This record gives sequence, C-alpha cells and structure tokens, in this order.
Amino acid sequence: YFEGDWKERGTVEKTGFIIFAGSPDGVRDELHNPYVYNLFRLDTQGGHVTERITGHVLSGIEFPSLNTTIDQITYNLSSNFDPWLTPDGNILFSSVQANGTRAEGKGRVMLCVDNWDGAYPRPIYGNCDGEIGGSSGRSQSKVTFGDRKLVFVESPYMNWGVGQLAAVSWDAPFNKTYERLSKDEGGLYRSPYPLPDDRMLVSYAQRGDFGIYWFDCKNGKAGEVVHNDPEWNDHQPAPVYIKYKPRWINTFTAGKNFGVTTVTYQPFDQVKVEGYPHSWGTWICFDTTLTDVPVGPYPSQRARATKPGDVKAVRIVEGVPCVEPEAGRFKVGAGKHLLGGDRSSSNSGTAFQQRRIIGYQYVEDDGSVVTSQTADTPYYIQNLDERGMAVQTALMWAYLRPYHGRICSGCHDGSYRGRAFQNQHTKALYNWWYDDR
Repeated sequence: YFEGDWKERGTVEKTGFIIFAGSPDGVRDELHNPYVYNLFRLDTQGGHVTERITGHVLSGIEFPSLNTTIDQITYNLSSNFDPWLTPDGNILFSSVQANGTRAEGKGRVMLCVDNWDGAYPRPIYGNCDGEIGGSSGRSQSKVTFGDRKLVFVESPYMNWGVGQLAAVSWDAPFNKTYERLSKDEGGLYRSPYPLPDDRMLVSYAQRGDFGIYWFDCKNGKAGEVVHNDPEWNDHQPAPVYIKYKPRWINTFTAGKNFGVTTVTYQPFDQVKVEGYPHSWGTWICFDTTLTDVPVGPYPSQRARATKPGDVKAVRIVEGVPCVEPEAGRFKVGAGKHLLGGDRSSSNSGTAFQQRRIIGYQYVEDDGSVVTSQTADTPYYIQNLDERGMAVQTALMWAYLRPYHGRICSGCHDGSYRGRAFQNQHTKALYNWWYDDR
C-alpha cells in the first residue's frame, strides 16, 4: 500500500476496486460550476481484479508503470460524487440532475446506485417532483445495518457539504419513509458513518469548530464527544473494523469472450458478424406510453396523454460537456463580437449545456422500442408523435457501457403493471431478434 508520497509501505495479498470521483480541467457543468465530477473505477492490479471476475480486462486506460487500470463508469454533464459501497455490492452516490428547468432552474441532487462497472444506474431518492427536500443538496449517503435506513446530509444549498441528517428506508425510499434524524436546528452535521452495532458517528459543529461525536438517535442530536481538536475541523470518521463482505453484482457473463451483460439484446455472434463497434450498447423500452408523469406545461411533464400507437418514434439526444481551456471564454458576453451578440458563443457564460442528435428509432404500435447506439455517451430520449413533435422528454442523463444493455419498463414508472415485470411479449424485442429491418 502507499501513502501520499507513493513510497511503498508494505503489501497486501489482494485488493478490490477503488471507486472515486474525478473532474477534468477546463469544464463547466450545467449550473456554471467549474467542475464536472464523475465516478471512476481504479483497478490496483493492472486489470487483474476485473479479469478475475469477467475473464477479461474489458475496458479502461492502462498505466503499466503503476500497474493500474482506470475506467470511467458514469457519464453526467453535471456531477456524480460521494461514492459508497452498499451491503449488496452496489455503488451509492449523489448525482446532480440539471437537464431542463428542474426545480425552477435550481436543479436537483438525487441519491443513485450503480453497479461497479457502471452498467445499471438506478435513481433512489430526490429526483422527482413532490419528494421531500425539493432542490436541497443530498450528500454523503450511507446505509445503516439493522433498520436499513439510507442516511444522508440534507443541505439548504446544492453545493454545501454540511446540513441536517435525514433518512429514507433503503427498501422503500419514498416520502412516507422520510424522516429528519437531527432535531437541533442550531448545529450542522456531515460525514455520517453507521456501525454494525447500530451506533453512528458524525461530524458536528454548533458554530464553527467541527468535532467527531456519537449521534444520539433517540434524541436526534450529537451526543458523546469522540474527538474534538479546537485547532482543527474534524471530519470523515472511519472506524477500523471487519467490514461486511458484499455480494458482488457481476454484470458480465461472457468470460474471456469480452463481456456481454445478462440484459443485452445484442447477440455476441451478431455483433461480430455485423461489425458493430465494441463501443456500442443496446437499450429497450417495453412501453413508451406507460408513465405516471402528469400532463402539463413544464419540460418534465407530458405534452399530452398517450396510449400504445400514439408514440411513433424516439429521438435520442446526446449531451456534450462544456469544455474550454480558456476560462475567460466562460464569461457572460464572451461572444459579443460574433453575429448575434452575447448569445453566440456556444462555450460562453450563456450556454452551459450543449446537445446534438444521435438519431431516431421507430416505435412499434404496442409502444415498445429497442435500439443500439454509442456507449459511454450521456444522452436522453424524447417520445415523438405522428408530426415528429415531442410529447414527453426524459430529462435524466442516461448512458450505456460498451456491449451492455439497459431495460426500461416505461417512462418514469416503476409500477408492476408494466410488461417488463410481467415478462410479456413486445414487438420491438421480437423484431430485434428475428427481423432484418
């Protein structure tokens, strides 16, 4: 293992992955912040950790001098941050969602989980209208052991790292299970750390000096002090104890023949024969008309109600990160010398999100659709009617990993009414396998 100077201090028999958040230079997110964090997987054994699981070093940038392989596993135009390992082997993290006019233009921070390879991101809490907390920040989430609560820091502003402690049920993360854990509004919390004995460490400050405390769950406040250095702010307690062994969710099934996921609808032999590039993936929506989103005037709502047969096609729109090495070009008015004035520079302070169309795909008359497209690319889809007008837009940035597949039961509907849950036939899936159109 290493410390900050990278001098070797000792050895261990085996290590797993390291999941971390990183941001490139010269970028702006959708809210004009000078960073765009995403999650990366670092293989400290030069790809051998991945090879033990999948039979092949599937992807990543190799650094032979460090015996390390790094692979980006999430793709967001704003930031994904604060990764944490859940008991079932998922990666839990916070994700800023700022596509469209979410929360009156303020954006939202949702809690999300994903597989260790980025194959299956699932929103957990905080991305929907009407959820308690609105546009507040949600960060540093953890899952408790006994009662399986999803504990997180709820902040009044998106980019704050401190606030009050809140929780929802890990098994039913809805408004009905939401609770504010901290009752004393005068202090600020961060860095919750649940322990197997159902105690929880927190970093807490009544005014300015943060210290480490045991959290008094019964009374909803910081309890016995563990450590508080008056000269320093004390954060991120990490007790040393035997961690639970997670159930790794292995999304690869093809062994040494690279990695095809269990949910892909792109047969590997077909990929080889037809010459699809390895950087493509596949997604299917069983019913584009199955939704619980109301009809309304806002971008997150439907333009009108639809039934199977009303949606004729989907438009797939790519999000392009706003990258500009010269920070001065991000200033508002940077493009005033161009035709059209201040709004002309695509990388200026008036455009923090750029888009382009990847393509269109035909929707079957039962509402189902399946297609392949470029992987490792942030995108969203729009449902189009017979005139080519968008009747519903999925504002969450999605992405596919190479060779992977994604299943969608409907548009923003997790109901068990859908075909995906009832294993019903869909025309899009049938034609994908047996038709050559």
